[in-house]
Amino acid sequence: MARTSPHLHADYDLPLPQIDMRDGVPHAMQFADSYYNADDGLAETRHVFLEGNDLPARMKAASHLTIGETGFGTGLNLLAVMAEMQNHPHCQIDFVSFEAQPLDAEMMAAAHAAFPQLAGLASQLRQALPPRWPGHHLVVLCGGRLTLHLHYGDMGAILPTLDIAVDCWFLDGFAPARNPSAWTADILSEVGRLTEIGGSFASFTAAGEVRRGLAAAGFAVAKSTGYGRKRDMIRGVREGTALPHVSSITASPRRIAIIGAGIAGAALAAGLSRRGAAPVLLDAAAGLASAASGNRAALQSPRLTVDHNAMSRLSAACLSWAARCSDAAGATLAAGVLALDAPDRMAARHAIFRQQRWPASLLRDADTVLDAETGKGIFYEYGRAIRPSILVKALAEGAEFHGDFDVASITMEAGQLVLGAVDSRQVQADAVVLAGGSRVADGLHLVGQDMPVEVTRGQVSHVPATSSSASLATGVSFGGYLTPSWDGLHEVGATFSRDLEQPEDIAAAHAHNLALLPAGIAGLFDGMTYDGLGLRTSYRASLADRRPVTGRIADKIWMFGGLGARGFTLAPLLGEMLAAQILNRPVPLPRDQRAGVAAARYLSQNTS
Repeated sequence: MARTSPHLHADYDLPLPQIDMRDGVPHAMQFADSYYNADDGLAETRHVFLEGNDLPARMKAASHLTIGETGFGTGLNLLAVMAEMQNHPHCQIDFVSFEAQPLDAEMMAAAHAAFPQLAGLASQLRQALPPRWPGHHLVVLCGGRLTLHLHYGDMGAILPTLDIAVDCWFLDGFAPARNPSAWTADILSEVGRLTEIGGSFASFTAAGEVRRGLAAAGFAVAKSTGYGRKRDMIRGVREGTALPHVSSITASPRRIAIIGAGIAGAALAAGLSRRGAAPVLLDAAAGLASAASGNRAALQSPRLTVDHNAMSRLSAACLSWAARCSDAAGATLAAGVLALDAPDRMAARHAIFRQQRWPASLLRDADTVLDAETGKGIFYEYGRAIRPSILVKALAEGAEFHGDFDVASITMEAGQLVLGAVDSRQVQADAVVLAGGSRVADGLHLVGQDMPVEVTRGQVSHVPATSSSASLATGVSFGGYLTPSWDGLHEVGATFSRDLEQPEDIAAAHAHNLALLPAGIAGLFDGMTYDGLGLRTSYRASLADRRPVTGRIADKIWMFGGLGARGFTLAPLLGEMLAAQILNRPVPLPRDQRAGVAAARYLSQNTS
């Protein structure tokens, strides 16, 4: 396979910019241009981008704005927005930015040193920076009021894949004469396509080709006084009628009932509450994370492919956010997951990975991670071994919770959805989300929908740590998985059965799980018997194509399910994106990634 794969030597990494600090100002050697004005970069940012878009007045009047930016650079423009937000505590911002050569934290620190008045905000940004991987990265700042969407990669390739409505643009980056590829007619046309009618732009440049490109993209363009020694800048307003991707904005629901209080429901609740909605978690069990999300420990790791297709890229984006969520919640047991070259299909995939160029913090050869006896593998630095209960509790913190609430009916009464429990209790909501894990099919039937949901049973063994295994400092996957020990026990699993009626055979489950361990790992547990080992059984739901389902399935009814065995990796980001969709906020994931998990892919089949 490795010899014939067309993807050998593919490059999925990003270049690190070459920076020369000149009198405290970062200078991009490739473009022979500075990242900001040497006289006063912050003053220029405020004059050109904030005042050029009338942003202070608009932030005062609006509860939410979407800002687009065509060059993230040092993050100075974002820092200026963060500072201005302190004057408008009611306003929330989605900030969508693009960067082909992202700086690392050390480079940013050097650039930020010139602005001591922003030191606290700059430190917050640097600490929240995502890994330098191509693709979409979510960053939450300003106590949750600012949602930064960083797209790392070629802006010209990314913009055509998005469908969002931007209120104002910061057209930034290096000067058109220095970096013409960032100012092409195609890029400016995409800026126009993605701008709300009446939305604005501002830019430091007044170059003629840029003015003409923006006019052709639908903007009324005007010159105005530039900053400092620069005579002119430009600003403008998007004219015309709404384009197809700009849907009519309806009133967003506020009180949203979520059926299921596992990782999917909790992640969605976090995204909703952060955006000002009132999520209500309902679960048939008495507490959070009682079903498949209730294991003592779990792994977060990506599912990457040698062609790094849409679902592979989405998996990386999900891991980027999930790992940072776990760290912030204090749920991380150990950083890093080692994926061994077993079984054979993984060895073949890993052989190709080793001949490709990936960001080292996404994946790298693992020869030096564990001793040679363990075997070769691929190491995912942002993989995590986590405590699920801690992560779910942190994500669900802002939600109202009703336990022992087994939903038996969903009806509409006087414009409100009414959810009735088996014990006759009721909860009212503006919208409902089905996120009940293995019971999501029950919710689908309540609202007259059907999908090919497959439920499987998984059994995880609780194995006492030995003197040899206690020092294991990373999660390990190998067709099964092994977690580092917590409270004296490892998690080893898991069985996979479609026969849900078969009586539970505890000894057979332990035998299956321990037999999954490769020789080098199994040696850590020499002499282990099944007697006294703990076992936990849970049920997972997946769809026919083994991809999650998110999206609206009927009027005021949404679904978030089919996460299978990767819920702790996928749910944190997908929950954020579904929350944004429900509340009419931007969802700036590429179109192919959104389509890959959209509920519509099954609804269209059911109605055809």
